[in-house]
Amino acid sequence: MRLSYTIGPLLILTLLSSFGPLPGQTLQAVKPGIVLQTGAQQYVTLLPKVPSGSPSPWLIYPTSSTVWVAGIGTNPVSSQIREFFVNETSKVLLSLPNVIVSSILADPVKPSTKVWFTENSTLAFYDTSNSTQTSATRAITFQDQSIQYLANDTHGRIWMSMVASSGASTIGMYDPSTHLNQTYAVPTNGTIVQGITVNALGDTIWFAEAGSRKIGRLVPGASQPFSEYSPPSSVSLSAPIQVAVDASGGVWFTDHGSNQFGVFNPQTSLWKVFPIGYCPDNCAVYGLPNAIFVDAKNNVWFSEHIAGRIARYDPSREVLTEYFVPGGSAPEAWWAMPGPDNLVWFVAGRFGEIGYVNASIPVSFSLSNPLADVVVQRGSSLNIPVRVSSQSSVALSFGLSPVTRDQPLQFPAQVYGSSPSNLTLDNNFQTATFGVSAAWNATLEPRYIALTASNGQVALSVHVRVAVAEASAPFVALGFMSVIALGGFALYLRRPKKPRVQSVKRTRR
Repeated sequence: MRLSYTIGPLLILTLLSSFGPLPGQTLQAVKPGIVLQTGAQQYVTLLPKVPSGSPSPWLIYPTSSTVWVAGIGTNPVSSQIREFFVNETSKVLLSLPNVIVSSILADPVKPSTKVWFTENSTLAFYDTSNSTQTSATRAITFQDQSIQYLANDTHGRIWMSMVASSGASTIGMYDPSTHLNQTYAVPTNGTIVQGITVNALGDTIWFAEAGSRKIGRLVPGASQPFSEYSPPSSVSLSAPIQVAVDASGGVWFTDHGSNQFGVFNPQTSLWKVFPIGYCPDNCAVYGLPNAIFVDAKNNVWFSEHIAGRIARYDPSREVLTEYFVPGGSAPEAWWAMPGPDNLVWFVAGRFGEIGYVNASIPVSFSLSNPLADVVVQRGSSLNIPVRVSSQSSVALSFGLSPVTRDQPLQFPAQVYGSSPSNLTLDNNFQTATFGVSAAWNATLEPRYIALTASNGQVALSVHVRVAVAEASAPFVALGFMSVIALGGFALYLRRPKKPRVQSVKRTRR
């Protein structure tokens, strides 16, 4: 079969090619309602590794009684569909040679027994309630198309983002109840549509355009069904890849290729882009946020593919919480998705494991969110105090994370900062002071920075809107006067000394 050739599968192949053998035991699911967190990592639980040589877990879809997982292998290229049960057992349903499963979807009608998945150009499913089924059922094939991602609407229809070898993108629909299908050609060429989602009413489809760096909308039946939204010049996107719609209609997205996630408001045309929280080893520059979902409480969950964290953004409190996947660096957290019982399931592909975050466990410390925007003049700095509180004894480290355009690799940072020293709190509060600076060449558009505190298991960040302003005349004059003064002082120090002339004592004749 022909392999997928677009951005999502290419990223998968590139990153999985570095995987070594993954020894371990049979991967088992746990019973979501009765699992107790144990050990030093109280927020995150990892399950045993998949057997050596098995495709690494890459996609996950939890339901009330089943957790569906798709794995991908590279030597040779293959995929695998696994089913996990709440009685702590699991089994392989399908092994698919020469196939990259780029998306899975629990059936809208029978989510715990039937799973849909992409098989290159084919939409297929497996129904475990059908005792006679021994292989995948191929529902429909779209010739010369690579199916990227799947979503369902309130009518049980399945929506697909697709990219052809020519670069043209298409949105497809398949109705399992009637077997009818329809396709909608995206008018702009080279968009490379990726993640797709449907609003709560089921009448609007949103999708990410990784190639054209836009957010797209399809309203089936409208006289002009397609709309495409470009961010303003102040918002720099690398490759928007996944989308999710919140209760108020805001379209959240992840920017794969950067450290950013954001939201677009269709009613006001307002864009906001936030950096993920600070993390060491430069992962904040290319943390690669990826899968994104909005839960029943309107919290925004997303995976941080390279940073290896599972993130939750609470729009009501404007606080970002990031849970660390334990076990080493770069776990390859390609996918994460909220499930029942306040558990958020994820994959750690490099480790050959899946796991979950128990979002019911409260974080033992908090940060106050600075209320006002800050203005930094070019070539200057200012301090931002943040109140840090704890409900127990906790040792915290701090960091500051700008958006990717302000800290590009191999180029000087435009906006950067300094972090306070480590603090130990014992059921009290202290003030931590962050410093933020703007370079002389910093662009003047407002942007957000993340102020982060971490205890090594979980990180909390608050975002501050920073506006960069031209240096004022007195400030510039003072700067030049300082330069002149320093230059003059340097010249004085380097001035050659005149030979000392000794006086001659005259004698009277």
